[in-house]
Amino acid sequence: TGQPNAMGGREVGGLANQLAAHLDYDTPGAVKVVEAFWKAPAMVSNPGYKAVELIEAIERGEIQALWIMATNPLVSLPDSNRVSAALARCPLVIVSDCVSDTDTIALADIVLPAQGWSEKDGTVTNSERCISRQRGLLPAVGEARPDWWIMSRVAAAMGYGEAFDYAGPADIFREHAALSACHRRDSLRFNLEALASLSDQAYEQLRPVQWPVTSDCPHGCARLYGDGQFSTPDRRARLMPIKPRLPVELPERKWPVMISSGRIRDQWHTMTRTGRAARLLQHHAEPFIAMHPDHGRDQGLEDGDLAWLHNGRGRYLGRVRHDGGQRYGEVFIPIHWNDQFATDAVAARLFPPVTDPVSGQPESKQTSGCLVPYPALWQARFLVRGDPELSVHQGFQVRVPLEHCLCWHLAGTTAPDWNWRATEWFGRMPDVEMRDSGCTRYRAAWYESGRLAGVLMVEPGNDFPSLQWLDGLFSASALDEPQRRQVLAGQAADVPDTGTIVCSCYQVGERTIEAAISEGCTSVEVLGNTLKCGTNCGSCVPELRGMLTRHL
Repeated sequence: TGQPNAMGGREVGGLANQLAAHLDYDTPGAVKVVEAFWKAPAMVSNPGYKAVELIEAIERGEIQALWIMATNPLVSLPDSNRVSAALARCPLVIVSDCVSDTDTIALADIVLPAQGWSEKDGTVTNSERCISRQRGLLPAVGEARPDWWIMSRVAAAMGYGEAFDYAGPADIFREHAALSACHRRDSLRFNLEALASLSDQAYEQLRPVQWPVTSDCPHGCARLYGDGQFSTPDRRARLMPIKPRLPVELPERKWPVMISSGRIRDQWHTMTRTGRAARLLQHHAEPFIAMHPDHGRDQGLEDGDLAWLHNGRGRYLGRVRHDGGQRYGEVFIPIHWNDQFATDAVAARLFPPVTDPVSGQPESKQTSGCLVPYPALWQARFLVRGDPELSVHQGFQVRVPLEHCLCWHLAGTTAPDWNWRATEWFGRMPDVEMRDSGCTRYRAAWYESGRLAGVLMVEPGNDFPSLQWLDGLFSASALDEPQRRQVLAGQAADVPDTGTIVCSCYQVGERTIEAAISEGCTSVEVLGNTLKCGTNCGSCVPELRGMLTRHL
């Protein structure tokens, strides 16, 4: 859950321990209600496997076929190497997705083309119980089909066509609403009784409404429990005492570093969608390891260095980011990067498959490991039109889509013959190159019919110019003489280097903000008035505050 519509998924029984219409297996008579409504005498009577349990069941050979929809478990589930091995041994793995190259799809026997968010037609439910019609913004691409259509066709092929004979989303919604009204003997509030007989036209025109939607409350209910009557048999609220326990894996002599994971501002889950948007990679283009500056220096790691995190389960390679908000001895890594975008950057490979005993939620916020510097002898930026395969490179490798080209961030521990390596990566000799073998500095460029086709910049460290100017040259039909002379430098002499983008809305870079602070901008409000940063979506405001604290 979380990749698809989480609240709506719970309403239709999208969790292993739920039935449809917010019913569960523990409610007396609930299975019989659903069984009678669907005329399904072979209804399963016990909860199914939750995600981590599911992997364990595959390992035991209990599951012969697995259908994965709208999620990427090879990146999101803990102990990902174990998940990969389990899927590899499962006799049949089917994946429905709207992209063709996720980590999970690499192990699929059958791939089904599902519609993406902007193509779908149906309803979604927000966490405040508000049901909204969702209409496709764009026509479906290629052979992409709605999830309900795919499931109906598979059901028909298995002999259950009559039970899945839907003409469209309106049919399914009416059935969903009718089932919700069948279990009102219990104390649940979920009820769409008044929507069970919507016409197709009324469904198309359905306005947002908060359930329950009944004959007594036909326009929905904005607030529940205001009368003090709760969804329990005796209508009284229940307070459940919780006894907290320590995480299973705590730092020790062998694994002294505490590791936590989580999201970052501009990415979503496993980057299958957001990783394709160049603007969303301007803030953090690489997997990273955030740590307190004192902790980093005590480990021999300066801001911008590369480092390994590893334990007995997996390893993670990222760029060190000194962050005064981290506690000494703890590090934070983002959950988003995967094998489609980076080498050794799947955070979940480090975490144990330990779960909460009730929810089944993995303990993905806590593990321990060891931190080791990555001794990079060189680092590089390889910008290219197209998407070449760089599997020959075994070091640090991150794929970063830009607006007009693709950029590979690279680093290695041994120095190759750069002319030979550049030729191998691009497919032919460079048209122009510059080398300084004394300090492992190299530049090369390729042209096709006058257009810039590729640029390779190699440095002994990570001191590269902002790539915005260079990226823009890939959109030009031809370069003039001054531009061609400046390509190998990676930066035009008359174009300021704004640094890493902090404000995505207005494309305001780190160096521009630092300059404004040095010139007298002493608050977020003044920065916003001067540069507009932080005045739109506001997601960069915490970082602006941090920069003000560091530089004032």
